[in-house]
Amino acid sequence: MKVIGRYIGIFALAVLFIVLPVLFARHFLETARITSLEQGEPNYLSHETPSHDEEAVSKKLAIVLDQNFHNIEEIPRIFLTRLPESLPEIKNTAQRKKIFISTMLPLILRSNELIQADRKTIHKLQRKIDRGYLLRLSERNWLHTLFKRYFSKNEYNKFSMQLASNDISRLLYRLDTIPPSLALAQAAIESGWGTSYFSQKGNALFGQWVWDENEAGIVPRGREEGKIHRVKSFEYLLDSVRSYMINLNRNSNYPELRRRRAELKKHNLPVTGVALAPSLIKYSERGVVYTNDVISMINYNGFNALDSASLAPTRALATNQTLVAIN
Repeated sequence: MKVIGRYIGIFALAVLFIVLPVLFARHFLETARITSLEQGEPNYLSHETPSHDEEAVSKKLAIVLDQNFHNIEEIPRIFLTRLPESLPEIKNTAQRKKIFISTMLPLILRSNELIQADRKTIHKLQRKIDRGYLLRLSERNWLHTLFKRYFSKNEYNKFSMQLASNDISRLLYRLDTIPPSLALAQAAIESGWGTSYFSQKGNALFGQWVWDENEAGIVPRGREEGKIHRVKSFEYLLDSVRSYMINLNRNSNYPELRRRRAELKKHNLPVTGVALAPSLIKYSERGVVYTNDVISMINYNGFNALDSASLAPTRALATNQTLVAIN
């Protein structure tokens, strides 16, 4: 019995000093891997609530870009939680448009930046598969989260749990950036340059509808009897932009947009808003009239210059920029 007890004691010590530390180490390593896969997630603590003072808002956003879109290559990382409430009251059209553009451009660029971060990680995992390695559970789960986001339920069910390289290529085809000029033009049209009721009350910039009662939304004024749709609302402006981009990348109404984008990239041609706008014929009931309005909006306001814009490096942030948690 003493011998058995001794072995039990040795086994217990081995579990305590060898097995448990290894298990803990694996847990923390796996957690670190999962965290590294989530780098393409927004940090809402870097978003600011706009001041109620129109002059303060104008001064803050003035450093984003000037009226002629100078210095567009390094747009400061100023992310507002919502549109300035003063927008509908501003009588000067040029000033109202400037504030709207200055609010929206950093958010559009940030949304594209997050997409690029996801694409970079996806490419790494695809190379891992191509070399014959199996993906870890955390890596597969992360990829499947993206597949569910960018493919319909019926499309997603056709993918196996152990993803192949060609499956990853299909995801990369869907998950890609949207030209800033296109996003900005559509936001301006759908929100009336940020003055609409839905954009002011619910950060609803792109007129997306929802039918699920579990999703946040605003009932349209004068909605026809028997209709149950609502205008999708968001807590943060960035979420509205991200939802819009997911919609264009996922929705079965826009396969031509994705095809045009891939074709342009294949031939190393610039992916511009004007090039993709004609493929949005199903975005609005107005069809071709709507797409022509989008193209006119881009051309008239010179938004095409913004397609080459990018956010300034984090280190370039102004030292006096205040980062606040949102109530």
